[in-house]
Amino acid sequence: MSLIVAAVREEGVDTCDGQVLARCCIGDICADVPVSSGIKPGVYSIEEAMRDERLRTCLEVLNRQRERGIRRLATCRAKESEKCVRRLTEYVLSRYGGPVMLVGLNNKVAAALYSMAYVLVASEEGRPVPLDLVDASSVKGWIGQVKAVVVAPGALTSAQLLELVNEAKAHGVPVIMYGALSVLYKDLGIEYFCPYGIRVK
Repeated sequence: MSLIVAAVREEGVDTCDGQVLARCCIGDICADVPVSSGIKPGVYSIEEAMRDERLRTCLEVLNRQRERGIRRLATCRAKESEKCVRRLTEYVLSRYGGPVMLVGLNNKVAAALYSMAYVLVASEEGRPVPLDLVDASSVKGWIGQVKAVVVAPGALTSAQLLELVNEAKAHGVPVIMYGALSVLYKDLGIEYFCPYGIRVK
């Protein structure tokens, strides 16, 4: 068995800064996964993918899919991304209010949340944006100051999701992950939000 990485593209709202969306497949199980922009389309052995932290996220996502019997996950199309972001923002803010912590910097999502509430963005990127940026490796100290934590699918490559969820639960703060991949992580006790993601069993 091999990992096939194809159709690398820059679109949608599932990626974070410095990422692209890649169609990753093992056999007939496929998903659109946010990966580092340095990844090239190709066929990789499982061993090679395990050693490359940029590809390890593909393996984790595909393994979770296989365990749940889901053959294909595709993301929101670029033309629908504005609707996706608007619905996500309305959902989070109408249900929980602000301030909100966004784990993983997607400029569209951050700007939409910021237009309606105070937002902390946990990101490894140091780019200046009109938001309060906090280091993604030290989000624990900030979780108690927000009413909700929103996780971008692209943050799977850097965030310790289980650790983040446990810390949020300890503070009584809900964690919402958006995008088609979010359904694979509901066993962690998170809410998932995907108005336009496609699941094909």
